[in-house]
Amino acid sequence: MYRRGSNHGLLWIFAVVLLLIVYIKPKDNGASYTSYFKELNTELKQNGPGKPIVLLDLDRLDSNLKLLKEKIKPPLSYRVVVKSLPSIDLLKYIVNSTGSKRLMVFHSGDIIMLLNDPEFQKFDILLGKPMPIAALENIYSKTKKENFQNVQWLVDTSQRVEQYLEFAKKKDLKLKLSLEIDIGLHRGGFSKPEDSLSALELLQTNPENLDLSGYMGYEPHVASVPVIFGDKISAMEKSVRNSLDQYSNFIKLGKEKFPNLFQKELVFNGGGSKTYGFYQKNPGVVNDVSLGSALVKPTDFDVESLEEHSPAVFIATPVLKKLEGTKIPFLESLSSLFPLWNPNQEITYFIYGGAFSAKKESPKGLEDNSLFGTSTNQSILNGSKATSLEPDDHVFFRPTQSEKVMAEMGEIHLVRSGKLIGTWKTFIN
Repeated sequence: MYRRGSNHGLLWIFAVVLLLIVYIKPKDNGASYTSYFKELNTELKQNGPGKPIVLLDLDRLDSNLKLLKEKIKPPLSYRVVVKSLPSIDLLKYIVNSTGSKRLMVFHSGDIIMLLNDPEFQKFDILLGKPMPIAALENIYSKTKKENFQNVQWLVDTSQRVEQYLEFAKKKDLKLKLSLEIDIGLHRGGFSKPEDSLSALELLQTNPENLDLSGYMGYEPHVASVPVIFGDKISAMEKSVRNSLDQYSNFIKLGKEKFPNLFQKELVFNGGGSKTYGFYQKNPGVVNDVSLGSALVKPTDFDVESLEEHSPAVFIATPVLKKLEGTKIPFLESLSSLFPLWNPNQEITYFIYGGAFSAKKESPKGLEDNSLFGTSTNQSILNGSKATSLEPDDHVFFRPTQSEKVMAEMGEIHLVRSGKLIGTWKTFIN
């Protein structure tokens, strides 16, 4: 009886272990191209440059621009975020489509370039972050005085206002200043309406050198609002309204204490790619909405509020080599075991370049090799036989952010109806 019970227990243990192995054993995640990427791969093999490139699908960009124009209408104005769309040709395409004459700029080099471009130097340019005085000195030395004075410079403290005032007096300038206010992000700026009063007083007492142009309140934290029960979009909209209440408190106190500064039309800027769609439904405070990344939708912008938007920017890079199995130096004798355990290691691909700030998109199921690591020269990817790649085929990635990848590659290859139709240069900061 004891032996039977012991054997019975061993069988149960064996069965549990077997089930556990089956449960934890990696599944085959591989799949061949979708029809969209199969068409792109064919086009790139026939007409591509045979190197890693950024692709911009103009049809998808047009679709995203159509959504933008449906969601931002007068009295709201659209402001293009330059850093997210780092190409003069791309910016021209967007402003021509939207009719916008407003830009938000984050980098000194971009300001200099735009202020010296005949088409953009007359645009309404708002800074997206405060600049050190040294940056103002550099920008001023490389641009015309009248263009420089058209910029709305962002200030986050009274001390920075004092710095800008001293600079303006020294250069005999009248600077437009926009106040950065904290409406929930907690990334700096005036945290309470009372904190902004000393800055407003400096503006009122120095009208020959300083001019209030408006406020800027940014609220991307709204997209991360926690939701346990209920609808995410509803929670985001409620969070936007809370931020707008805080925004309104700054304006109300400013008007009460310094009404003369508010006699003209001011820019009350807000919004961002993840939240821009809520502003048409909540009018009355913000009149100027900024966004850029939503138009090309990198992976960092895969949020509920942008579900209607289509990814429009990709990286494509050729497969250089294909090897059966996965062989690791010094572990050759064990290498045949890897694909037996993990079918996603049945095939090894070496691709041109790698270590992109991006996520693999197509074919599905490709993985970095954790033992080899990544490389910017020749990366190794593993996949199952279902990935079906051959040398000269392409692996497609989606950038996590648009600005970094576009600028690194130096140019954007344009796609229309699945065909390559040209290139646009990017600018590098």
